[in-house]
Amino acid sequence: MAMKRSLVVAALAAAALAAASAAASQSETPVPTEEEARQKAEMDARWQQLEARRRAADAEREAARLRHEQSVRDAEAARLRYEADLARNREAAERHRREVERADAARADYDRRMAERAAEQSAEEAERDARRAEREARRERDRTESAQAAAAPAASAPGSCEERQQRDRRRGRRIGGLLGGVAGMVGGPAGGAAGLVSRIVPVGALIGEAIASLLDCDEQEKAATATEVAVERGVVGTTETWTSETRPGVTGSSTVTAVQRTAGGEDCMTVTDVVIVDGEETRAPKRMCRRPPANRYVRV
Repeated sequence: MAMKRSLVVAALAAAALAAASAAASQSETPVPTEEEARQKAEMDARWQQLEARRRAADAEREAARLRHEQSVRDAEAARLRYEADLARNREAAERHRREVERADAARADYDRRMAERAAEQSAEEAERDARRAEREARRERDRTESAQAAAAPAASAPGSCEERQQRDRRRGRRIGGLLGGVAGMVGGPAGGAAGLVSRIVPVGALIGEAIASLLDCDEQEKAATATEVAVERGVVGTTETWTSETRPGVTGSSTVTAVQRTAGGEDCMTVTDVVIVDGEETRAPKRMCRRPPANRYVRV
């Protein structure tokens, strides 16, 4: 307001000065007095001051306008930056959501596979337990049948292990001398007679109870034959294997693991019998010796 009043006063003063100049031009031009010259100088100075203030006000208004326009541009740039940041944040949130979904899906798949694996392991364990129980029941049944066969009278059903062993012992007494003489003539036990010897010698003289309890009669004879063949070769590392013809999944072997001669002149060997029944392995080492003048190895 003060600036406006100053401008009005300056305009009025300029008008008065112009009117005075016009009136003076109409009359004779007097010589200005010192006072008039002073006043004129003051008026000129005052005019110059007013003009300078006007120019300063114009400059200030222009500067204010420029500042306002710059503020508008800055605000627009800030808005654009905010919108860009908001878009980036939304994109990051979407990526995070997708990653969380993938992680949840992977965890669900892992839990499902672990549950399936646990179910498979439980089924396998149940199957192993069932097979183990079946083997135990079969062993118990075989032991019971063996005990019943051993306690049965001579008129029991033909073909039992006890009856076979009795028949083999009688046969052994008849041809034992002949076999021993033949073996003596060829300088030792005949290799081809292993099967015959295993049938002549009682099975209990060749295999132990731990192995015999797992096998039926035919399998016991095969195990005894394998032992006889292995000891006849008499070399450490010799292995003779056999496979059951009466039950699937039953195999065995006899391996010579040591050979020694005692102070009393006996030739002895350590033989390890291995029997596998339905995937379950049983090992039983035994000591076999040959006492002169006999030329057969028996379990001691």
